[in-house]
Amino acid sequence: MKSLKPILLCLICILLNFNQGSAQSDDLNVKIGKYLFKTKFDQKEFTTTLNISRDGKKIFEETYYDIIPEIKSMDLDNDGRNEILIGRYSGGAHCCTSLYAGRFRSGKFTYTDSVYWGNSFYRFEDLKSDGKQEIVGVNDVYAYVFTNFAQSRFPVLIYAYENNKFVNVTSEFPAQVEESLNGFKNELEEYKGFKCADAGEETFNTDAGAVKAILAAMTEDYKSLGKTDEGYKLIDEFYTCPDRDSFIKQLRNDFLLK
Repeated sequence: MKSLKPILLCLICILLNFNQGSAQSDDLNVKIGKYLFKTKFDQKEFTTTLNISRDGKKIFEETYYDIIPEIKSMDLDNDGRNEILIGRYSGGAHCCTSLYAGRFRSGKFTYTDSVYWGNSFYRFEDLKSDGKQEIVGVNDVYAYVFTNFAQSRFPVLIYAYENNKFVNVTSEFPAQVEESLNGFKNELEEYKGFKCADAGEETFNTDAGAVKAILAAMTEDYKSLGKTDEGYKLIDEFYTCPDRDSFIKQLRNDFLLK
């Protein structure tokens, strides 16, 4: 089983590559079967134009306010037909990555679905050894919610591609979720005896905020295991601060951790 650390390292690489005064992107020239995919990045407009041609004839062209760092072909669902996978990145300090899937039908290219990864990157891996590729990353929904980005924590997130759609299948992979949880448990130990903020005080950029970030990610992981109550039990035991009830309410109502 591979660690989630490479995913986070990939994310750091993206941020270092694109957090510049002006976004930069290498143009792509990718041949997939009979089709040629070419991208052209406009440094003035900060847009990328994707052009697809066959036998020298253009069959598709669109322009995006994104960088396209990768175009590849994979049979994600093991149905004998390859999906065309196009990665898109908005540039900037912390956002945003998306993955688009498409296919050729009657000589025309159409998108079938997309999955938004936000601040996360992703990797492809056949986790069940069944010929189908899962897409493994982390869920960045808690970024900046309880504290700064560096102290925010992200639960594991796994998608499959089924019937031309990306489907969240995280709950089908308890080993990967447990790995994520174990990492958070080790981090939480480092905050034993942390100082709570006084009633009414802001917890953002404090140890209390960092603890909430870890506990929120852990509760999300526990939900993927069908054990959401375990997350709230841990919150009751570890987070005894004055705003505990409002923190729990936020998780239940805003993030639907029920």
